[in-house]
Amino acid sequence: MSLEQLWLFITLTFIVSASPGPVMLSCMADAGRFGFAKSIYTMLGASTGNLVLMLLSAVGLGLLVGEAEWIFHTIKWIGAAYLVYLGIALFLAAPHNLQDELPTIRSSHLFWKSLLVAVTNPKGLIYFGALFPQFIDIHQPMTPQFTLLTLIFLATDLLWMAIYALGGSAIMRWLKSPSHQRWFNRLSGGALIAAGIALAFTQL
Repeated sequence: MSLEQLWLFITLTFIVSASPGPVMLSCMADAGRFGFAKSIYTMLGASTGNLVLMLLSAVGLGLLVGEAEWIFHTIKWIGAAYLVYLGIALFLAAPHNLQDELPTIRSSHLFWKSLLVAVTNPKGLIYFGALFPQFIDIHQPMTPQFTLLTLIFLATDLLWMAIYALGGSAIMRWLKSPSHQRWFNRLSGGALIAAGIALAFTQL
């Protein structure tokens, strides 16, 4: 892989990761509701989910999904339904008393919830399955190249997740008002529902 190809991959990854998809919205919502420290588990879960997708694409599942359309649609509908479920739950969530301390939630819950959001996003599998091969030189050892691309993607995606989470964490003072919390929950929940509906209409 040439230096020019590497910079192109970094640029594409930076732009793609910046888009406000389900994972980024989840990071922002969790940081806004539970604080930045808790949202770290959301980021770790999403990164683990993306790593799973990258490993699957490495063994050719991305190509398999391209050949077997029903697999794509099954993953798509599971992911869409889960996002809508999360959105409705957040939309209907009651405000917490943030005057004294943040509401408690298990870190493992945030981790696994975010991992499931990432893994059930079929666009991720198609993205990794279609993008990575374009930047791998088949005449060179593939494992080091794939490892490098994976680390670049995970680092870039984690950077953007942290930026979104910091944005959510920055409005914690504003969220101390119960009415503000209701609006935040409704806007965040609505965004997740919209992301789920958009995912349902994703084409292969």
